[in-house]
Amino acid sequence: MRISPTTMAFMYFFLGVIVVYIAIQKVNQTGWDFWAYLIIGFAAFDFMIAYRFFRIRRVIKQIEKQQNKHKK
Repeated sequence: MRISPTTMAFMYFFLGVIVVYIAIQKVNQTGWDFWAYLIIGFAAFDFMIAYRFFRIRRVIKQIEKQQNKHKK
């Protein structure tokens, strides 16, 4: 069974939120150092992947709509 793009998008978005929270805690403890920037970079990467999965979902819906038009 395949996982839907929407589910994957929400998983990556939630993971990004968790990583941002960890980064905020890190900055509060030690300030802006290399590791804080690295953690924020990982969060940005997670949000980018989530956005791409949401776009994939929209493209799949458009393709399905076009296929349904041609069948009728």
